[in-house]
Amino acid sequence: MKWKVGLTVLFASIALLLSQSRLSEYLLEEAFSFLLVIAAVLVLLWLFSVTFVVFWHGACFALFLMKAIGRWVTGVRNDPVSSEKAISHLPLRD
Repeated sequence: MKWKVGLTVLFASIALLLSQSRLSEYLLEEAFSFLLVIAAVLVLLWLFSVTFVVFWHGACFALFLMKAIGRWVTGVRNDPVSSEKAISHLPLRD
């Protein structure tokens, strides 16, 4: 619904500008070029932010993978009682 109102305002402003003198055509052209520049800047900002987020998640995944590989190679586990389980079969000395 809001886009219809915005579209109506846009068409009304275009009609008002075109109904005036020839100078209004240049003003309309400048307004559209300004909006085009703003749109281009917003698209570039969006691309940079998406690229940053994708690289950030890629780096987090790579670090997680390196951590998992390192734990697999060294035999270190998250379970703190695994060391107790490893020596539980040894007899106690008196």
